[in-house]
Amino acid sequence: MENTKEDALFKGRSSRSCVKMGCSLYLSNFRRILKASWIPAAGFALCASVLGSIAVIQYPQLNLQAYVNPQSLPSLLESYLAVFVVSLLALVVGGLAEAATYSRAFDMLDHYNREGKMPNGGKWVQFSWRWAWRTLKAFFAAAVGEAVLASVVTALFIVLKIAVNKVGGEELIPQNMVWIPVAIALVPLSAPLLYVLTKYILDGKQSLWKSLWANYVVGMRHVGLLVVVIFAAVVLVAVVSLFLTFPALVVAVANFQANFGVILGDPLGMPSYIVPLTAVTMAFAGFVEVMVRMVIFFIGYYAYGSIEATENEKHHFNEEIQNN
Repeated sequence: MENTKEDALFKGRSSRSCVKMGCSLYLSNFRRILKASWIPAAGFALCASVLGSIAVIQYPQLNLQAYVNPQSLPSLLESYLAVFVVSLLALVVGGLAEAATYSRAFDMLDHYNREGKMPNGGKWVQFSWRWAWRTLKAFFAAAVGEAVLASVVTALFIVLKIAVNKVGGEELIPQNMVWIPVAIALVPLSAPLLYVLTKYILDGKQSLWKSLWANYVVGMRHVGLLVVVIFAAVVLVAVVSLFLTFPALVVAVANFQANFGVILGDPLGMPSYIVPLTAVTMAFAGFVEVMVRMVIFFIGYYAYGSIEATENEKHHFNEEIQNN
């Protein structure tokens, strides 16, 4: 797919247009995207398989043994520790593989912006450490920013809850209800992070930490566009993921029901091939999930371009007024 005037990155667009253009660019180049990103995506799928198998087989079986025979709990501690270590390792490696998968998308989007067309992607083995490192740094910064925002907002609402309850003389706001306003407040406050990480990755002149706050402020000026774009992208990804990963959900539910039935006195009743079947379905679900999530950044690509175009027009307008 070649870049046309309609596809130009730096052009003011509505949120609907950003979603439409991002999805169209992703779908029309899916084969190229798959060829460019299948290696890190396969690594993520392997980690997802490990985590999923542990979650629906190993961990429930350990809990079942501890429940049926509480005296065996001390001897199970070593198994619990092993499960925890393997899960933590798979979580870390999976996170790195996920960031590396998305880096391939940003690499292709950068090429599309510069050359006017997507790279041909003739080879099935493609990877760039430079793009992977830049993407990983951007996601790390976004995670730190999200953690700071969540901490500040949570602290403010807790202080507000304490003040309201103290003035009212009773528990007007229960502790377990604090998370609702926190979650609502975090939606618009977190949305600019999509613009922050996209601008840093695609703009080679950007310095991560020096430009973080300035880019966040710019994103806040377009928070309405970003919130709508992110909401639409998340809903789209959730619906598609639910449909494509349904086999993994069926296997997970079957494992949980089988283990719960043992507690009630029923036999386990699972076939001998349930472990490899679970591993394969979880791997497939992981691969599909990381590939589907990638569409968020294609949509974010056009949202970033729209914000940049609007900011440039505003800057030129202000300059003209000052010169006149």
